[in-house]
Amino acid sequence: MSIVDEIKTRIDIVDLVSNYVPLNKSGSNYRGLCPFHSEKTPSFFVFTDRQTWRCFGACAAGGDVFSFFMAIETIDFSEALKKLADVAGVKIPDKRSQAANEYIYQINKEATEFFREILLSVNGNLAKKYLGNRGINQETIDKFQLGLSPRDGHSLKEHLKNKGFSEHQVLLAGLLTQRDNGTYQDLFKNRLMFPIANLQGNTIGFGGRVLDNSNPKYLNSRQGPLFDKSRTIYALHLAQDKSKQDGIVVVEGYMDAIMAHQSGFANVVSCMGTSLTQHQANIIQKMTQSVILALDPDAAGQEATLRSLETSWNVLQRSLAMQSKRNPLYVRPKLPDIKIVSLPENKDPDQVILEDPTKWESLIQHAQPLMEFLFHSFANKFDLSTAEGKSQMAETVFPLITSIPDSFQQDHYFKKLAQILQVDEKTLEASIGRVQRNQSMQRRKIREVATITPFQQLGKDPLEEFCLALLIQNPELLKLSSGLRTEHFQRMDNREAFTSWAKGPTIESQQEDIKSHIEYLHKKTLPPSDFKEKTAALKQCITRLEERRLRWIKEEESLHIAGLEHKDLGNYEQQILKTNSAMEAIFKSKDS
Repeated sequence: MSIVDEIKTRIDIVDLVSNYVPLNKSGSNYRGLCPFHSEKTPSFFVFTDRQTWRCFGACAAGGDVFSFFMAIETIDFSEALKKLADVAGVKIPDKRSQAANEYIYQINKEATEFFREILLSVNGNLAKKYLGNRGINQETIDKFQLGLSPRDGHSLKEHLKNKGFSEHQVLLAGLLTQRDNGTYQDLFKNRLMFPIANLQGNTIGFGGRVLDNSNPKYLNSRQGPLFDKSRTIYALHLAQDKSKQDGIVVVEGYMDAIMAHQSGFANVVSCMGTSLTQHQANIIQKMTQSVILALDPDAAGQEATLRSLETSWNVLQRSLAMQSKRNPLYVRPKLPDIKIVSLPENKDPDQVILEDPTKWESLIQHAQPLMEFLFHSFANKFDLSTAEGKSQMAETVFPLITSIPDSFQQDHYFKKLAQILQVDEKTLEASIGRVQRNQSMQRRKIREVATITPFQQLGKDPLEEFCLALLIQNPELLKLSSGLRTEHFQRMDNREAFTSWAKGPTIESQQEDIKSHIEYLHKKTLPPSDFKEKTAALKQCITRLEERRLRWIKEEESLHIAGLEHKDLGNYEQQILKTNSAMEAIFKSKDS
């Protein structure tokens, strides 16, 4: 029996979940309000016979005792394994897990040196020229161990083979890909290589950037025992000491972080994507009380900033809720300070730093506090010259204000909202309903604090709504939506709207209980575009929704892999590779 299975046999999932969610008997199972999204009607079930849980509501999440504990505590599997092992009284043989991962560390170390040698050779002249044009000096190249992968597609494989590693080992390390004929080739070909390290400075994976116009522009190591992009932060091992004093600045790309460190800003890290993940935010929240987001200034970057803020807020609120639960006296901790940098238009962080490091320093010093940024964003979104616009602004911002634990800050931002809307405070309170802005509001039930974020209270999922609005307003696109599935939609109203619309694409044919939502989507303003542009937009939506679904599947896979004995990993390899291939296909389609 594996360690995971042994823990499962000793911990009853009902007992564990009951520590976080009030459950009521429902036949032979249990039912309650889902802790991972806001709802009034219980859709969260715990199944005693199977020892699993499932939400049949908006989030559609589910799994076993491990997946629940990881989600509710916002921790990774290794941490969950340790904590649940303590609860169950199971001893974890650390030596076995260390031995299982040691060869991957060695492979990554050898690969790092191999890529560096290629970069330093005559074959690396083009890559060195590119780095020079980007302002990166040799000292920084050495510090970040930058390298270059060969063009041929087999040199790394042969090099590692000569070092005593099998193809199977290199494959599990995430550095090979399998051809249709069953043979293996190097995953990275003719790419500038960025080694990605853990907090101890050991390489756990790689990022590779093309030096021409081919796609995908960026490629990461395949997910494996050591590397998970969603749980990894680039350059954090170099920034961790400085961050304790100066906080952490989060940028988007590898080059942004590298240029920052080269210019002396050693507290900068990269989320290696467009926005922070839940796991990344949780890591940062444990390391510092000050976080500054400096994501790219384009439209995608602005959207990513809002997603990162939602993620950060969700982690923060859940952390506060758990602390209040464990401490009956509830001494409120100091809230992390979240700020946002407004970058110059059409300039990424590395460009700003290269041109004028003092400009970057000034931008960091004048970063907007979270609430100030949101006030500004929503004030631009709504037409405040109209009564409707003012009402929308008030309804959107007020939940954000009331979620602030500090009553003095609540009063400050409530008055600011009244000033922006050009109404007195009594009028504002009357328009949105009287809500107490005092300490009693901080002692609301743990469930409410933990599960309802101010961003969720906005009641929207922009991606889902855009996709549905595109279909509903353009019925001719329905035949192109075969890739859409019900499980792609996390919000229940969107899920029901999609299911109903696919059956009969007219408003008149819809059920009364969802007709209003479909009418709302039908009236939703979309950017003007022709059929070709609409088709491309729909394809992009489906791709992003599928990526979201696959990430959840990978979470489930990681649990299963951890529960397997080492000798059984080979039997599960094909399933792992299948999901990885699907993820890889998604990334390629996004970059193409």
